[in-house]
Amino acid sequence: MLSDGFKTLSGMLATMSGQVGFFDAAQLVGPLPEGSFFALLAEHGERIVRDEDFAACYSPGMGRPSIPPSQLAKVLLLQYRTGCSDEQAMECVTWDLRWKVALGLAVDHAGWHPTSLTKFRARLLLHELERVALERTLTLAGELGMLEGPVEQIIDSTPMLGAAATQDTVRLVRHGVRGLLDAVRSVDEQAGDRLDAELEFDYARPGEKPDCRWREKAERERMLTRVAEDAERALRAVEAADGMLDDEAVEAAHRLLRELIGQDFDIDDDGVPRLHRGTRADRIISMVDTEMRHGRKSSQQRFDGYKLSAAATNTEVPLITAVEVAPAGETDGPQAKHLIDSQPKARRPKRVLGDTAYGNGPVRAELAERDVEVLAPVPEGKVVEDRLGKRDFQIDLHAGTVTCPAGHTVAISTSKKGFRGANFTAAMCRGCPLKQVCCPGRRRRQLHLGEHEDLLIAARQALADPDTAEHLRRTRPRIERLLGLLAARYGARKSRYIGRRKARLQAAWAAALVNLNPIARHLATHTA
Repeated sequence: MLSDGFKTLSGMLATMSGQVGFFDAAQLVGPLPEGSFFALLAEHGERIVRDEDFAACYSPGMGRPSIPPSQLAKVLLLQYRTGCSDEQAMECVTWDLRWKVALGLAVDHAGWHPTSLTKFRARLLLHELERVALERTLTLAGELGMLEGPVEQIIDSTPMLGAAATQDTVRLVRHGVRGLLDAVRSVDEQAGDRLDAELEFDYARPGEKPDCRWREKAERERMLTRVAEDAERALRAVEAADGMLDDEAVEAAHRLLRELIGQDFDIDDDGVPRLHRGTRADRIISMVDTEMRHGRKSSQQRFDGYKLSAAATNTEVPLITAVEVAPAGETDGPQAKHLIDSQPKARRPKRVLGDTAYGNGPVRAELAERDVEVLAPVPEGKVVEDRLGKRDFQIDLHAGTVTCPAGHTVAISTSKKGFRGANFTAAMCRGCPLKQVCCPGRRRRQLHLGEHEDLLIAARQALADPDTAEHLRRTRPRIERLLGLLAARYGARKSRYIGRRKARLQAAWAAALVNLNPIARHLATHTA
């Protein structure tokens, strides 16, 4: 079930008619301004989105005829292009002649209800077609010869702010208790009322905080503990109720409240919550959107919501090929495999270019399993000034040896505890002139080799080539302009919707708009 509440959406597929009517806006208004997005949809809309692309969303012969999905898809494109809400978009369909011409409507067309867009997006999510517009732009670009060039892609990320407001610990826990009470009442209303009566606080308005001198630390911490104890009381009552946790909704609300308590409190041996000192990672920050997280673009720049990752072709005119939306607290590297997996196998790159976030061993291994090479700087870890690091040693995995800067060579070995590396002897290190910059205060040097050491060595060797390093330096920033368009011009800096999947739908349709810019120029040149 989708978060919208749609299990199934009945309706029969209706298609656009090519017949020109007497009151068609295109015939009465005349041509739109050359080069405008409205003119692009009017002239080439059938090549960008087609009714048959959405056939999986509709019944072949049951239900009332739907609005032609290609028209709703064009409305979505215009909506994201102009930044309109659903209501504003449908007002434009009703009263704006440019929209009517772009959609192929008559001048007296009354438009549709704004919920038509809500249901259309629900259909796309239900049938996993949120990428259809993006895929259509890439298909069209391929037909126009715009995807010819080096078979490699560039990947990067940018913040995407969440649509919900963040909440403090008190409001999070109170909303969690309210959700548990509602779930219990849906199963047994009397049991829910009894549970509510046994609790210390009133949860009719969970957004309101209990009276307290919140500016005083001691008073604030005492109130936080009381709120957590009340929530713990509700959790234990539900656990003690026979069969209550067998209900799916109750179990989900119970699990969520337990997680909310666990992220800010430690439960002692007596079952009493104690405020946790510090901030735990991967905290839920909003009960309205439980998938949002705290994130950082840098040590000074924090944001709340999601992280939008994208892949773009390294062709003469770069095009976005894939987008992925992850909670803001996740790192960039693990998203690379999702960007690759979301693309058809025929269009997957042989090599991706990225920054240091994509250069570690696990990311390289995940992409190597998909036959994708990574060209990205290798994170070197902590570098101590005037000390010799791993980068200064010559590691030969084929020969199974490691040679130190002083010329001593030892064999690579694996201990019983699983330690894989090189152990230089005390005799080698004792009289070595480099001992003070290699292993000061220790008898000998040990060098640890990671699980993906072969991939990291190959990466360093590749970047040792000046031409390859220059190619990465000059090419990787090309995606930053596309991310700027995606975030700033087409509204993907902030999610319009609640939930990760809906945010990804928005990002995919905004990416389609980014691709349509160069496609429109190419079509104009080709037509001329």
